[in-house]
Parts: sequence; C-alpha cells; structure tokens
Amino acid sequence: MSTCSSCGASFECGMADGPADVPCWCTQLPTLPPEAYVRNAGGGSAGCFCPDCLRALISRSLERPAAGDS
Repeated sequence: MSTCSSCGASFECGMADGPADVPCWCTQLPTLPPEAYVRNAGGGSAGCFCPDCLRALISRSLERPAAGDS
C-alpha cells in the first residue's frame, strides 16, 4: 500500500504496489506539470496521491487559467 502525499490515506498505487506489466489507475487521468504535484504535497516532496486527491488537484488545475490568459 502507498500513502497519499496530500491527505495521508492508504491506497494502491499501480506503479509502486501493482504488477510491473499493468499500468496504474492514474495513467487514465490527465497529466499535470511537475510543479503542481510539489505545490500540493503538503510542503514536502510529492509522491503519489490517492484517487480523490489527484482528481481534486486535476480539477483545481483545470479551473485555473494558464499564466498569461485573461
């Protein structure tokens, strides 16, 4: 089991906990720039996020306009 970098919940990360030939559930979600993960890891280095926290992070990132957009 893995621990969420944001909320501390236990969850199964396919990359760390699953079989090597099966992609993680997170590969089906949109990707974010690396700084989004670091910024949202509770002040520490980012590891994996649980499904709820990763979906919330993606949602927040999609709601925010990109730099330079009006």
